[in-house]
Amino acid sequence: MTGNITPLIGIDLGTSNSALAWFHDGESQLIAGAEGERLTPSVVGLDDDGHILVGAAAKARLVSHPHLTVASFKRYMGTDKTWTLGTRRFRAEELSALVLRKLKADAEVAFGHEVTRAVITVPAYFNDVQRKAVKAAGQLAGLQVERLLNEPTAAALAYGLADNREQKFLIFDLGGGTFDVSIVDMFEGVIEVRASSGDAWLGGDDFTHALRQWMLSIHPVLSDSPPEQQARLTQLAEALKHQLSQQDVARAQMMHQGEELHWELNEETFGELAAGLLSRLKKPVVQALQDAQFDVGLLDHVILVGGATRMPIVRQLATRMFSRFPRNELNPDEVVALGAGVQAGLIADDHALEDIVLTDVMPYSLGVEVARRDGNRIDEGYFLPLIERNAFVPVSVVRTVSTLQDNQRQLDISVFQGEARRVSDNLLLDSIKIDIPPRKAGEVNLDVRFTYTLDGILEVECKIQGENTASTLIIEKAPGSLSEEEIAVRLSQLNELKQHPRDVPANRLLLAQASARYEQTLGERRQLIDHYVSQFERALESQDLRQIAAARDGLSQLLNQFDDGM
Repeated sequence: MTGNITPLIGIDLGTSNSALAWFHDGESQLIAGAEGERLTPSVVGLDDDGHILVGAAAKARLVSHPHLTVASFKRYMGTDKTWTLGTRRFRAEELSALVLRKLKADAEVAFGHEVTRAVITVPAYFNDVQRKAVKAAGQLAGLQVERLLNEPTAAALAYGLADNREQKFLIFDLGGGTFDVSIVDMFEGVIEVRASSGDAWLGGDDFTHALRQWMLSIHPVLSDSPPEQQARLTQLAEALKHQLSQQDVARAQMMHQGEELHWELNEETFGELAAGLLSRLKKPVVQALQDAQFDVGLLDHVILVGGATRMPIVRQLATRMFSRFPRNELNPDEVVALGAGVQAGLIADDHALEDIVLTDVMPYSLGVEVARRDGNRIDEGYFLPLIERNAFVPVSVVRTVSTLQDNQRQLDISVFQGEARRVSDNLLLDSIKIDIPPRKAGEVNLDVRFTYTLDGILEVECKIQGENTASTLIIEKAPGSLSEEEIAVRLSQLNELKQHPRDVPANRLLLAQASARYEQTLGERRQLIDHYVSQFERALESQDLRQIAAARDGLSQLLNQFDDGM
């Protein structure tokens, strides 16, 4: 998989697992990690020596060392919530950046050279703050994020290429932490997302939590158990959920203070425990169908995406809602990464994708705060949408607002995201103050233009009618987001984290290059490479920085000599 041109990679940054892919030889292909795994658990932790662990190694310590391990942090992207690992506190962006760094390193080992550009998927219903947080995580990981791609749109790309014909389908995407629905219309090589909806706080983790609460109700004595047993209880709840995907009855047991505790769960009981969650799955589906002006009967297919759709109670719900069996022939854990790989190929102008066009939509409405006059009273705090949800992107819309008071000298333009008629129930993104000439009420008109790009950047332009100047506000940072200065500081801190030398990307890359050259050579050269690689591996295990530097230089020089001689 080596070559001279560094490809764009597509990354599915998931709540439970993450994966990466690239577009090669006319198809999207998953890139396996160092141990051959296609899925990387989105888990970060510390080992007993304080080294950072990411992926399967960290997940293995979730139960034994819960105080040194963190999972399911994706939901908190763009918030101020932090987790403590050792002596440091981490935001969700930083934890996600560590996962992205591992994926980046895995890609570099596979390709044999540095990878710097990526497409990263996000839940369709992630708001502007959360999307900016994902971009910040990519930046902290050393990646240039070329595009944020909605997860159901990624799935549509994967299925669209696999089944290239005119069709209409609904993507039902239930992951570990989020739920998304998208209505997709595919015709003549165009993959058009007609509408998206979802719930950013509904996922497989919530079903696990419901089971965990039920387990505590059966054995309340566990409520005050130590952290290790609490973590074990969560693991057992997850195991019960997985068992019910394979069999009619699930069983679990654990020891507590010398007593063996038992649980037995059938699908009917699970359905009752999860009734509220199943009900919440219906609302975004109805909303998306209404926004797309689609009747269920117009759909050719319903496609299940996300590991949580393996639960029989979820598949049964989807079957009842749509009066048909949903499709799931592509691995629901991998399909989003495969779609991200297709998007990477589209951006890279891969010739195999010349006839494919993708359109996407806004998941939220964007607008400004306005006031209304009611007789002599001015009532403030109303939301005036400029770009409504499910508008195709990129999009540019202009609306005109006027003054309400005589001799006003300033207009405050506050930009909000949401669907509520009152701005107090929506998300404030930013604001700008515009100086205006003092005139009678209604005589000063301001044209407000919103332009939303494919990169998720909102530009607000305000221009007083009759004047040549305009004020522009670029919404790139929102409340809860990291500033460029904060990103620089946190990047420096992440770079100082204690890593085992064998996991340092530069060392992994050098070993991969040496392995590739070993396969290409024969005789004495092959033996020489083996000798220097063995020395380097021993130095890495010693963790002696001087030994590592000397062995690394020796191996690098040897490989360079071979390169010069070929």
